[in-house]
Amino acid sequence: MGWRPFFAEQLGDEDGRRRVRRVVAIHRNGHVLSDGVSESSLHLGRFWFRKPAEERPTVGDWVLVDAQGGKIERCLARANVLRRIAAGTKADVQLIGANVDALFIVTSCNLEFSPSRLQRFLALAQSTGVAPLIVLTKADLASEPTRFADQARAIAPDVPTEVVNALDARTLTGVRAWLRPAYTVALLGSSGVGKSTLLNTLAGEDVQVTRPIREQDARGRHTTTGRSLLRLPQGALVLDGPGVRELGMAVADEDIGEMYEDIEALARTCRFADCGHRTEPGCAVRAALEAGQVTRERLASYAELLNERRRHAESLTGRDRRVERLERSRRRERGQEEDDADE
Repeated sequence: MGWRPFFAEQLGDEDGRRRVRRVVAIHRNGHVLSDGVSESSLHLGRFWFRKPAEERPTVGDWVLVDAQGGKIERCLARANVLRRIAAGTKADVQLIGANVDALFIVTSCNLEFSPSRLQRFLALAQSTGVAPLIVLTKADLASEPTRFADQARAIAPDVPTEVVNALDARTLTGVRAWLRPAYTVALLGSSGVGKSTLLNTLAGEDVQVTRPIREQDARGRHTTTGRSLLRLPQGALVLDGPGVRELGMAVADEDIGEMYEDIEALARTCRFADCGHRTEPGCAVRAALEAGQVTRERLASYAELLNERRRHAESLTGRDRRVERLERSRRRERGQEEDDADE
């Protein structure tokens, strides 16, 4: 199930009677836990819902359950965690999965292919230190699948890229090479790109429902409704979940800088330290753009990630303030209750 020394080192003598389990699915009726042989479903208690969403157990987490097997008592520290900004106006953090060894970024050889989205997915892998693999599906339906592969390699020349027909197991040799025993791989991509079909072919059976995409824009409909960790016959574990078309992320500045090192280097030579790379005189970035050294799409993607990073930082600050106000209100209520009891 992916257990390794990093997790074992977190156990103490007081954990002797507790049971170690891995979260393999989350449904409305509870968290599904596995010890590699059997599964059980538990509800999170009130203790967990007092914590921020990022601290609650998610798919891929290792947890400790009480001796009776009825309560999750502790969530072990994570080797890494994939997160996004949930859809909506609150900009809350939503966890995709934890303790992942590799990230399969799945996109297709049709209108769904988006260089900017691909860069955002790659930034997520970069920010968590997870090894990425770009998987281009629907090669059998494209007249020139190599065109999409060339674009992907231009965006990330150091990231392996596989062009596949997810229905044809013979095209998946390169993908299978990543599926080592006890290795956890997360699938990430928009609805309709063939993640479920890819997973079914790798598993050798239908483990996820598939539905056709819309022909007019190549967009798919959600078929996977919950995140789950599935074990394949070769021993690898695959984390699958609903399609993600837009990915809001909490990405560190240094990770963005590493992905866009060329633009960052140019920005350091601009005349003004706070140059916005728009109309300021002496802008080295805009000069490189006009000289064809930087593409307009790459610069736009860089600016979008920086703006998203700023918005996310602001949303977290706002959330922390809301939590602080709630805690103050609870303390006042408890103080009032104690005063009433004394009277």
